[in-house]
Amino acid sequence: MAKQMRGLSDVSQKAAIAELTAVWVLANYPEDLDLALSLSNAIRHQTDIYIRESKKAGARH
Repeated sequence: MAKQMRGLSDVSQKAAIAELTAVWVLANYPEDLDLALSLSNAIRHQTDIYIRESKKAGARH
């Protein structure tokens, strides 16, 4: 999938990742919008943490 995304513009890549994430979240919580939104928010939060930690680790080298 990563190879397919390389041919897309930055905006299209972001849209594809957002759609993939939304489809996956909704597949896990098809009947509960609140839980689906909570999972989406948790994924976004965890992604932010991962990026911050990666930058800190990169600064140490």
